[in-house]
Amino acid sequence: MPDRKRSPTVAGQSFPGLRLTNDLVFKALFSRQLHLLSDLINAVLQLQSPITVVKVLNPEILPHHVSGKRVVMDILVRDAIDALFIIEMQVRREDPWPERNVYYLARGLSEQLQAGQDYESLTPVIGISLLAHDLFSDHPGQALWLLALRDEQTPAVCFKEALQLHIMELPKAERLGGLPPSLSAWITCLLHNLDEVAMSQITHSPVKEALHHLQDMSADEELHWAALQHDIATLDKRTALNRAMRKGERQGLEQGLEQGREAAATTLQKLLQRKFGPIPSWARDRIIAADLASVQQWTLGILDAVSLEDMFRQD
Repeated sequence: MPDRKRSPTVAGQSFPGLRLTNDLVFKALFSRQLHLLSDLINAVLQLQSPITVVKVLNPEILPHHVSGKRVVMDILVRDAIDALFIIEMQVRREDPWPERNVYYLARGLSEQLQAGQDYESLTPVIGISLLAHDLFSDHPGQALWLLALRDEQTPAVCFKEALQLHIMELPKAERLGGLPPSLSAWITCLLHNLDEVAMSQITHSPVKEALHHLQDMSADEELHWAALQHDIATLDKRTALNRAMRKGERQGLEQGLEQGREAAATTLQKLLQRKFGPIPSWARDRIIAADLASVQQWTLGILDAVSLEDMFRQD
C-alpha cells in the first residue's frame, strides 16, 4: 500500500489527496466500484435484505460538470430487482435543494414508462442524499431521515415502496454516534478521508478498499485538476452570488459580481503558477482585464493546456 504521508506524483509533480466530499470524486469512485457503492447503500438503509447494484445508468463525467454551470453529479443505479437509486453527495446547503430532489425522484418514476406500458411495470425510486452539513438544525437529535408519501393523519399509511428519499446529515450523525459499525466507518471516510489518523482506525474492509482506490485515483492528473476546477467554479459562482444578494440592489449586484471575478482571477493565477511556473506580464494583464465567464473558461482550459499560450488560444 502506498505511503499516505506522501502526495502522489505525476510527471514530477506532486498532487494532494482527493477529498471524497467533492461530488466529482465521489461519483468517479463509486461509479467504478459498484460493490463498494452497494455496501455504502446497505450501510445507510440497513435493510433486512441487502441490495446489490448491478448497473450505473450515468457513469460519465462530462466537461460541463467540471465548470459547475450544469452540475448533475448524482449517481443513478439499478439493483438486482430493478429498483432505481439516486445517490448524491452534497457539501453545502443550496437552494432550491428540496425542489431539485423531488424533481429527480419524480423523473425517476415518469421516465420508466414507455408507450404502451402499464403502471404495474414501475419499480421503486429511492433517493439517498449524503449531506456534509446539517439540514434540519432544529432537530439536533436526528440525523437520518426517511421522507415518503404518507397520510397526514395516519402516518403508518405510506407509499414508501414507490417513492422515498433518505437524507443523512453526516456531521450530525457523527456527533450523535451509536451507529452500526459499517455506517460509522463510511461516515468517517466520507468526512475525513484525508485524515491519516482517523483512517488508520478504520476496520470495515470495504472502506479500507475505498481508501486504496482513492490513493490510486489521486495520481490521476486529469481527475485531480477536474476536481480542483469543479470546486473553484462552484466557489466562484457562490461567492459572486452571495455578495450580490447581500447588497440587494443593482449597484450591489455589480459590486458582488466584480468581487467574485477578482477572486476567480486570483485563483486562476495561482493555478497557472503551480502548473506552468512564473506568469508573464502579458498573461497576468489579460486575466485581470477579463470578465468572470472568460476567467472560468480559462480555469477549465487548464485541464487540457500544455502551455500558457495554448490555454489562451482556446479562448
